[in-house]
Order: sequence, then C-alpha cells, then structure tokens
Amino acid sequence: MKKLLLGLMMLLCIVTANAQYSVTLKVIDNQAGALTNNVDDNNETNVFCWAGNDDGTLYDGDWWYPMYTGELGRDNGSLLKEDGVWTWQCTFHNVAPADYSWNPHMKTIGWQAINTLYYYADDANLSFTVASDGSISGNTTLSLPLTSTQVSANNSEQYKVYANSKRIMVAGITDMTQVLVYNMAGALVNKVTTADTKYAVEVDEPGLYLVIIDGSTFKVSVN
Repeated sequence: MKKLLLGLMMLLCIVTANAQYSVTLKVIDNQAGALTNNVDDNNETNVFCWAGNDDGTLYDGDWWYPMYTGELGRDNGSLLKEDGVWTWQCTFHNVAPADYSWNPHMKTIGWQAINTLYYYADDANLSFTVASDGSISGNTTLSLPLTSTQVSANNSEQYKVYANSKRIMVAGITDMTQVLVYNMAGALVNKVTTADTKYAVEVDEPGLYLVIIDGSTFKVSVN
C-alpha cells in the first residue's frame, strides 16, 4: 500500500512538473483604435510583442509575435472590436510554470515599444508568473490610454513622495491639494483632495506607481 501511495505521489509530481497552461496577453485600446492604429500604415496589423524568459520565447521563429489576425503561420493573435474598445491579443499554449515577461510594440512608431509612446515604467517589459496550479499573476494586460503618462513629468521640490511598506507617502502638502495615484497599467488607484501635511495611500500590490500632485509627477516603487 505504501509503495502504491509513493508511486502515485511520484506520478503526481511528474504530471505537475510537466504541466502546461495557456496564457493570453492583451493590449486594450479604450479609444477605438485611435491610440494603437494608423489607417495609413499597417492598418489593423500594428501591435505585436516579444514574450518569454531567459530560456527562450513562448513561440517558435522570429523574436516577435502578432497581436492581430492574418500573420502567416501564427494564428493565435487577434484584434477584437467591441463598444469602442479595441483589444489586441495573442494566446500561447503549452506554457510551463515559470516567471515570464512580455514587451508590447507598435509598428507605427518605428517598430518600437509602446513604452516609448505611453511611458509606464523604466523597464518596458511587463512581468507575469504561471504557477504550478495554472494560476496567473502579474501583468498580462496593458490598458490604454495611460492617463498618468499624459501628464509631463515636472517634479516639484515642495513635495516628497516615497514608499513605506505597502503605503505610498506624500509629504509637503501645505493647503488643500489633489493627489492622484496610478498603477503602471494606467488605472487610477487613489484620488483624494487633502490638506494633511503627510498623506498615506494604501496599495495592494508591489510595483511602480505614478503620483500626480498639482501637475507634478512622481514615480515611486513599492516592494
């Protein structure tokens, strides 16, 4: 009986180690393609990405993968249009549990990373993890417009912005002041108007955040 249980446990470990899952990466344009498409250049075949890790890409062939339909030999990309939202996406199958990153690009900005146009981090790579049970964590979706990046960085010496554990601290407020906090996907995390000389913003996830105070933009990394 013990040998049978041991054999079943070993078989389960082998199956788990060799488990393969599917991952879908998305670039969501919330302005009906206005941010990710140019009708005079690569119309509807514009967004692509690199995806993988140090062991290689999640696909065979060239370094890039289309996030749209129609690329010969690569049928896992698609462009979906619904209610004014364009979703560029690609799905990879047989993905083993591990840490990965991906880097979305656009042809119409010279085959460059979207991060060069809609700045979201010092590193243009977005990271995600596939766990042994198939659950996926991290950033598999980039949502545009990145509202936070539409404000030019103009840091002010009046304010001090820093991380303290899972909190973003804003110091130097002297009057009623609006504080906006965005995550790297451009989603608004916190919006408040406060006169507190020191204000704390609770965040759920580690990562890079942008804090906008009276038109001044600050980057802060929460570990």
